[in-house]
Amino acid sequence: MKEFYEDLKAKRIEKGLSLETIHERTRLPLAYLKAIEEGELERLPTGYERVYLRRYVKEIGLPVDEVMRDFELFAGQEQRPVQPVPSPPGGEEPEAPPKEIVDDAVLEAPRPAGQNLWTRIREQFQHYQLYAYFWLALACLVLLAVGYVTYQQYQSEKTHQVAIKEITLSDMIQTLQARDSLITQAMKASTVLKTTSQPGMVVKLKALERTWVREIRDQKDTTDYILPPGIERTIEARGRVNLMLGRADGVEVWLNGKNLGVMGEANQVVVNLSLTPEGIASKVIRTARSKTAARADSTAATPAPAAPTSLEAGLP
Repeated sequence: MKEFYEDLKAKRIEKGLSLETIHERTRLPLAYLKAIEEGELERLPTGYERVYLRRYVKEIGLPVDEVMRDFELFAGQEQRPVQPVPSPPGGEEPEAPPKEIVDDAVLEAPRPAGQNLWTRIREQFQHYQLYAYFWLALACLVLLAVGYVTYQQYQSEKTHQVAIKEITLSDMIQTLQARDSLITQAMKASTVLKTTSQPGMVVKLKALERTWVREIRDQKDTTDYILPPGIERTIEARGRVNLMLGRADGVEVWLNGKNLGVMGEANQVVVNLSLTPEGIASKVIRTARSKTAARADSTAATPAPAAPTSLEAGLP
């Protein structure tokens, strides 16, 4: 039996055919082709041994019927000779026995488990790619829609700009002073604001006119009040006192017993007056515009608001 398979292999080599070539033609796995040439048909799928052998013999160019007859002889399963069938009376020819028909679907080798797994993985990957392309296209459409809406809103705001009225710092202080005048009680007597530690400076405010005051002591304590004429306010602090005055000429400022005088004119407001033990660290005042001038500026074709003045002075 071994010589039978070796003879098949020799015929294949003689014709210059490789197992890979037969594999590409028949789609039979290489492992099955090697099992045929090694005479180990038990490695083939059960029931397909003779089908695979016939396919192999056909591809190497040998007569299939003769080789299969030899295979049956070697396998001890020689086929019995077919007895001639007597002609029936009447001269009719007997029907020829049907030829062995091997369907191509039967000859097609079943795919190994590894190939089936790889095919499933590839199909799932292709399905995943289609799924990913769908969501990518949907995301692009959403981004385009958002960009279009944003652009349209920008164009609408650009063509319908709302005029912004400029509010100067002096106007803001006047508004703040008017509001606090309604909710802040005026001091009725002179007061002294002491510090819990040793004071480093003493500031005294003497009201000449009714004036709104905001004081910030040592950059922490903030107090708003109104000083009527003739009322004094004494402030003790460790290192700094900041003041905002609704009227620059409404309060006379004293520092450590030294009269610094008023800080400006009647039409001015003190935006920031910073006092230290050494003297005036900084002073910023603004000229308050009248309501008539403000209305004229708002109705003018080319508004030209009055430039604010900023003064800084210091004591030696």
